[in-house]
Amino acid sequence: MRLIGRCRTLTAVIAGLWVTAPVVSQPPKTKTFHDHVYRLSFDYPAQWIFSQKDHEISTFHLDARSAPRNASMRAVTAMPENPFPLSTFSGAYLYFSVTPHSSQTACDQQARSPVKMANSDASEPISKVTIADIPFMRGHDDQREICITQRNEVYTTLHRGACYRFDLTINNFCGGQVTGVQDITDKELDEVRTRLRSILLTVRFDRQ
Repeated sequence: MRLIGRCRTLTAVIAGLWVTAPVVSQPPKTKTFHDHVYRLSFDYPAQWIFSQKDHEISTFHLDARSAPRNASMRAVTAMPENPFPLSTFSGAYLYFSVTPHSSQTACDQQARSPVKMANSDASEPISKVTIADIPFMRGHDDQREICITQRNEVYTTLHRGACYRFDLTINNFCGGQVTGVQDITDKELDEVRTRLRSILLTVRFDRQ
């Protein structure tokens, strides 16, 4: 009888451990894009929309205004949902493009905003950054109408004679007061940028 009682107690203790054991969260699932021609890969969230065809989910040269006409869009991935439905947020995209037969000067120039116009904010200079051990030039290109309708971070690097470019684009619409939604806040913008930059952090070139 004592043995049975002890077994029941031990079972209860083990059961209690099972109940209170911490649940290990699984890392978010990702997919990998690999460019066999330009020998580069990056990972993106599995639930995000992805395409290698321009105009299928967005238009590259409308968002990447400073990209030269001979820049080839190689891939684009887009946030599938609106994380802030009560804001003016309307979409977020990460573009990867390549301009062949480029020089260091021309590649760096892509990170600069186009000539400043009434609807452009070109006040912020470009800077050198290192991401995933890759040196990039980083610039910004904000398009303005009544408000800022697009925020674009541009990252360029010269590799094997070609200019590799990433555009981290956040779009929104104006007229929050009219439509009943609020302008997207700086905190919300930072959250979207963080998600876009997390993809950029996975970029790697194929080993030689």
